[in-house]
Amino acid sequence: MRSAKIIVFAVVLLLAAVFMFPLYVSLLMAMKSAKETFDSFYALPGSLDFANFAHAWETSKFPEAITNSLIVTVLSVALIIVVSALSGYAIARGGKPFYNLVYLLFLSGMMVPFQVTMLPLYKLGKSLHLLNSHWGIMLIYGGFGVQSGVLFYTGFVRGISREIEEAARIDGCSTPGIFARIILPLLKPVTATVLVLNALYIWNDFLLPLLYLQEKSYRTIPLQQYFFFGQYSSDLNLAFAYAVMGMIPIVAFFLFMQRFIIKGIAAGAIKG
Repeated sequence: MRSAKIIVFAVVLLLAAVFMFPLYVSLLMAMKSAKETFDSFYALPGSLDFANFAHAWETSKFPEAITNSLIVTVLSVALIIVVSALSGYAIARGGKPFYNLVYLLFLSGMMVPFQVTMLPLYKLGKSLHLLNSHWGIMLIYGGFGVQSGVLFYTGFVRGISREIEEAARIDGCSTPGIFARIILPLLKPVTATVLVLNALYIWNDFLLPLLYLQEKSYRTIPLQQYFFFGQYSSDLNLAFAYAVMGMIPIVAFFLFMQRFIIKGIAAGAIKG
């Protein structure tokens, strides 16, 4: 039994080292000068130097990029949560073939890779004048995020006893009132899960902003970081310093919300 625990601990430690290695490289490169990087890529820097952070902040319009990332992420996630929660409740309580068909349509959308719809979405955004705008990219993020959100919310609501709603209905509460006053407070675990998973994806996404946000004033953090790499030269140290600054908000958010993730996934997906 003791040897099994040691093996499990060793495997977990190894996996932790593998997943933490990219973060180690990012911090290492952000603290080194170009000469130190050229001499030895993985060696520790001679001294801690924060000049790369200051230089990256000044040359790449970091405040503007992080503002764009916050706008896109916050509003996209809010759209996903509102639509998914309402749809999941309607499907879970509908109990008719129509609602089951709608549920299957949401799930089937999860099986279509983004790369398949990438060019049609670009052409649609261009024809509707949604390129280089926050609203265009938020609608796409919302459309893709709702698919998994409905899966979580539907499974979670199905696990909530109907007797609570029936008692409230007898007391004269309407369906919107039941959802707002009774169901919505119970959805906190699954809401936290949907929030975290989509926020992590949207904040770090590169491909969709590359297609939709070509003007400098709309670029998000991953897209702005891309322009540290030119056709004939690149500045790795500034790029990694920029990446580390961009990681801080989303990592802090994840650490704050992580206790809800497993609880919400178990309550939503397993019950479904």
